Amino acid sequence: MLPPFDADKGFEPRLVRALDHPVRARFLKLLADREAISPAEALPLLDLDGVSLGNVAYHARVLEMLELLEPVGEASHEGGPAFRATAKGEAALLALGLSRGGETGD
Repeated sequence: MLPPFDADKGFEPRLVRALDHPVRARFLKLLADREAISPAEALPLLDLDGVSLGNVAYHARVLEMLELLEPVGEASHEGGPAFRATAKGEAALLALGLSRGGETGD
C-alpha cells in the first residue's frame, strides 16, 4: 500500500525520473534487505551487464543528492562510502512496493 499523497508536500517528478533508472532503483532495492551497502558491495548484486563500479558510485551519489541515501562510515578506496536509506529513501522503498526486510507492500 502506498503512503497517502500529501498535497502540502507536493509531487516531486524528479524522484520518479530518478527511480526509473535501473541502477538507481536496484541500488535502493538492495537497501530493503540491508542496513547499508557500498557501491563496491552492490556492483555484483545489481545483475546488470556493462555497469562499472564508477557507474554505481555515480548513481549512488545522485540518490544522495535527492536525499534518498546518506553516507555512513568512512569512504573506502574500493568504492566509496556505504550508504543507508534516509526517511525519504524508506518512503521511496514503500513506493517501489518494498519495505525493510524485503517484504512487499501487497
